[in-house]
Amino acid sequence: MKVLVIADIHGNAAALKAVFDKESDADRTVFLGDTVLSGPQGNEVMELIDDMPPGTHISGNHDVELLNPEVYKAWPAPWVALNDWIIEHFDPAGYEFIKSLKPGGDYEEDGIPMCLKHGMLPGKVRHLLPDTPDEKLLELADGSSAPYVLFGHSHVQFDRQIGEQRFINPGSIGQNRCGYQYACYGVFEDGQYSQRHVTFDPTSWLEAVDRIDSLAPHADFRQWLKDGMIEGFGVGKSEPWTRYASEGYR
Repeated sequence: MKVLVIADIHGNAAALKAVFDKESDADRTVFLGDTVLSGPQGNEVMELIDDMPPGTHISGNHDVELLNPEVYKAWPAPWVALNDWIIEHFDPAGYEFIKSLKPGGDYEEDGIPMCLKHGMLPGKVRHLLPDTPDEKLLELADGSSAPYVLFGHSHVQFDRQIGEQRFINPGSIGQNRCGYQYACYGVFEDGQYSQRHVTFDPTSWLEAVDRIDSLAPHADFRQWLKDGMIEGFGVGKSEPWTRYASEGYR
């Protein structure tokens, strides 16, 4: 049995397709949330997800925002313009999948107990990272005794053992933050987990960003988005992402 573990697609169909092509023999999928926002290929992502192997799929913060746009209305104007455009052009059929996403909690795949979380500690730590203190990771587990705690959100691929539990972030499919043009993910194969990544051609993603007419008044922001994809620093080439890049994280 092969279980694909993915997180944080963020409307990047080019990256998702590269993963699905490489792992075309996967039997099941664990998805840790953030499907469409804030990327330009939402409908293309949903077409790929239609053919995704079945499994356990949970919701992320951007999935909540897709269903409740008022959540992001106080964000800076360029982000509001981007997200409004994505929602305006989103095929309503895609909402069926978004609404089907489960809450974080204890699940089982291939007989393996797993605690699945998107990776946020509301009102506390925004990102759980490779050097986050153990107690914060344990807080994410929220009392679960599952041997694997899988989570995304921070877009940094890492793997930590704390006591009897293994805390795993498979990294981001659609928005690398550590200086690589990779789609990052993980795989359980015959009960053993491994971190993986694959390169992809971002051309279609970049062209899709150029077609977003609502970003015409925000030319610098549009270029910032494109530079982030090209350079592999999806939220800007700054700390702590540059430090993690120098340390070899993906």
